[in-house]
Amino acid sequence: MKISTHYRQDPDEGIPDELRYFLDKEYFNELPYVGASNPKVLVVFAGGNAVGKSTLARRLEEAFKGIRIENDAIKELIIKRHPELAHDDKRHHLTWQYTMDLYKRLDSLTSNGLVIRDGTIAWYYDRILPIFEKQGYKIFVIGYDLSEQKMRSLIDKRGDTPTTTASRLNQILPDQFVHNSRFFAAYPPDIMLTDENLFEYDPVITALQRELEYSK
Repeated sequence: MKISTHYRQDPDEGIPDELRYFLDKEYFNELPYVGASNPKVLVVFAGGNAVGKSTLARRLEEAFKGIRIENDAIKELIIKRHPELAHDDKRHHLTWQYTMDLYKRLDSLTSNGLVIRDGTIAWYYDRILPIFEKQGYKIFVIGYDLSEQKMRSLIDKRGDTPTTTASRLNQILPDQFVHNSRFFAAYPPDIMLTDENLFEYDPVITALQRELEYSK
């Protein structure tokens, strides 16, 4: 079912073996805390783009020695391997296929159960989260409840990135609100950030610390 104008229905299987091997070697195996030990908790972000997710995700990665999986970094490596895809929509599809394949293999790749998904979850949560729940992960939700004015301001301030443009993020913003509503109805946030406390990270760190201690 096409839920919103820009919703994609890409199949999640079919990542080429050669590319899987390359990304495992150049991306996953290079993550700093693959060998650390944590209980199974998946941290997800929901609510918008350009809201500081990556900065917060890095703080959590360092504070708790988590495995931070970042779609943009994977996308950049795909372009490095296949430069002809730099402006081809196929790079998004391959990133989707690789991450979905990676999620299913995490138990065999690492004993570290703390996974921080550095990207918004709301659009495809019903395809992604069952993979983790089947493996026994607790889902820890960091939500963003921001005004449209604030979200557009943040998008414009950040500008274009190597993997997307401010124009595109502004274009899909109405879809974002549709998916936020769906997601939060199914997964209430463990902690919510707003226009007023957007960059106050200490309460988030405290909340995740409690969750990890409870999950041991």
